Amino acid sequence: MTTNNIKYACLGLIAMSAVACNNGAKEETSDLTTDSSTTEVDENGMTRIATPVVKAGRYVDLTTGEEIEIIADPTTGIAVNSKTQIPVQFYYDPITLDTIYQNGLRVNSMLIKEGDGKYRLDDMKIKIDGDEIKIKTDSSKLKIDGNDMKFKSGDLKIKTDDDELKAKDANGKVKIDDGKIKTKSNN
Repeated sequence: MTTNNIKYACLGLIAMSAVACNNGAKEETSDLTTDSSTTEVDENGMTRIATPVVKAGRYVDLTTGEEIEIIADPTTGIAVNSKTQIPVQFYYDPITLDTIYQNGLRVNSMLIKEGDGKYRLDDMKIKIDGDEIKIKTDSSKLKIDGNDMKFKSGDLKIKTDDDELKAKDANGKVKIDDGKIKTKSNN
């Protein structure tokens, strides 16, 4: 596995997180997208997925359908209605067409509309517990816990923590630590 393969694997990881499984029995929003505010590429070509953050602005509360001003609660960091100070679980950005969870994570294609007009996260696709985020599709898994990340798809496995990246597939292994690259080929 070459350095370019690692870059492509990391980009593939982002693409995987941007694609959700389609289930005809569920009513879902549009596809998940990734923009430059949620990912970073450093000078070594390593891609990092930033921790979700609530961005203040005008949105639509998905539960009520009302246009509201969202701010981040100063204590918890979750989205709240600026007038009522009540937490908002899901809200919609009419400019970017993104649906956003209360912690700032875009959850397009990860919602299920309940019969009573309310929404919930699809447990089969995404689980959020504090700083830990897990995303699962038919063919891959992604786990983000603070600055640590694990990704698995087929025989490809990628793990990052702080300044270290490890990648493994059928062709071999690559480890990048403090900008130093070590490779081991299975051929």
